Amino acid sequence: MLLLNIIVFVCTFARVVSGAVFESSIRNANKNYQKLKIEDGYVKGTIQKLLNPKKSVYAFRGIPYAKPPEGKLRFEPPVKNDKWNGVLDATKDRSECVQGSTNVTGSEDCLYISVYSPKLDGNLPVLVWIYGGGFIGGSSSYDYYTPDPILEEENVIYVAMNYRIGIFGFMSTGDKVVPGNMGLKDQCLALKWVQKNIKHFGGDPDKVTIFGESAGAASVSYQLQSECSKGLYRSAIMQSGNSLCLWSLTRNASYVAFETGRGLEINTSDSKTLVEELRKVPYKKLQQISVITGTATLVKNNPLAGLVFSPVIEPPHEGAFFSSYSHQLLSEGKFNRVPVIMGINSNEANVIDDIPLIIDIFLEAYDIDYSNLAPADLTNNSLDRDTAGFSIRFYYFSLLPIGVQEKNVIRFASDDQFNRPTREAVIQMSKYVPVYFYRFSYKGNLGAGANSSYTGVGHGEDLGYFFKSTNEGNSTHDDRLMRKRLVKLWTNFVIHGKPTPVKDPLLQNIQWKEVGKDPKQLTFLDINDTLKLSTNPFKDSMDFYDVIYNKYGSPPYDTY
Repeated sequence: MLLLNIIVFVCTFARVVSGAVFESSIRNANKNYQKLKIEDGYVKGTIQKLLNPKKSVYAFRGIPYAKPPEGKLRFEPPVKNDKWNGVLDATKDRSECVQGSTNVTGSEDCLYISVYSPKLDGNLPVLVWIYGGGFIGGSSSYDYYTPDPILEEENVIYVAMNYRIGIFGFMSTGDKVVPGNMGLKDQCLALKWVQKNIKHFGGDPDKVTIFGESAGAASVSYQLQSECSKGLYRSAIMQSGNSLCLWSLTRNASYVAFETGRGLEINTSDSKTLVEELRKVPYKKLQQISVITGTATLVKNNPLAGLVFSPVIEPPHEGAFFSSYSHQLLSEGKFNRVPVIMGINSNEANVIDDIPLIIDIFLEAYDIDYSNLAPADLTNNSLDRDTAGFSIRFYYFSLLPIGVQEKNVIRFASDDQFNRPTREAVIQMSKYVPVYFYRFSYKGNLGAGANSSYTGVGHGEDLGYFFKSTNEGNSTHDDRLMRKRLVKLWTNFVIHGKPTPVKDPLLQNIQWKEVGKDPKQLTFLDINDTLKLSTNPFKDSMDFYDVIYNKYGSPPYDTY
């Protein structure tokens, strides 16, 4: 829990937010089964009733898309699974990937994909979900993310895959032995599976949209920058995350890998030896030690600088997912050029009622060492980092101790970890592709789990409008109307390539415009009771950071 508490403050998207919003909602499906032949063999699914009992979909859950990454395949890129004989039971979810700390759950045998289709004889657009959870938690299972609000509104196919997380998905030795990003490579193989198989479920492989939230959104962003997934989708949606967020990149991966080894009494400086020995360790023990190592690393270093197990810049080699700075790739247009929707919630870090003790310790340290308040990628010049850090400290906290200013801590964390990097990603990507920028400002009952003490929508609150919420029973007419509007905007984008292809009374006849090329006039849609086009969200604090980067920045940047 210590590691999760730290991460909740730093990037506010671990399982405590993104998973706890949703309840187990698997209903007894109609005992009608559906058999289907796909590329690897026959699968048996169910005809499943949705929240609206008048509607149902064909559900095929737990189809393998890769061999179990166990034994010699641990820490390796995913390997396509073999074909099977007979009929595969695809009527239930399979195990989530390994996660947790003292109570380890999941299995290494976890690379499965699920498909929910309104009809099997169509040519429907496809929406592929990539879950968040700080790259250490999450699941594609139906009871974790129940997609009924999406499936009830429009004729789209919904797909979700598991991918490796934590040490199993994002360990790196910093060299070619284990270059890292196994979880991103899992996602890519799953997208290739979609291209080969979705036609059997009534889907159009040329109309695939990938979408994700938090670490899932950062994953979508990285998929856009990788040759691995080029041509596997035609559009992308990123909610509350992207590859320029500080938390989306690990900067000390090899250190963590070898520290984990030392925690298991594997005392070596040789990558091959380390990996050979780590492959012998039972997965639960390896997970537990990696959490201890990760916690110690966060405590030792600056948690604002990034997560412990997350994507890494790989050394150049055949099969590398990406080997260049993300900011550089985006600014130079070296990414898969497809239309995107991306945005943030109005007060992302608004997810804690009280600052935990462990975070208080960090805040006291920031009062002493201002340099840690400066963005990790800003500069390596220690004097400039100190000066920039002092400016940031004074701008957000004046001269009072940081730890007694919870409201300002939330404001700073929202700007530092979400608003600034998202704005920069919008600026860079909009040079090359249509970008539809938004801010979600609607504070409703379906967004369960956030701090109600402060105004604004916290991280993960938007998910309750796309997936079933624990707070369904308390939803109001306005909440349900907002759900319809959000789903309509997103599915319009999936179906038509634009979120508002025509004027629609449901959407208040709004025409959501692209951002445009002028970075000083960033058009965005403020999503609230009223849908309103505006420009330059969080303008004052973003102008402040522009001054900081112009004065102290040393490009090229990896994040922003």
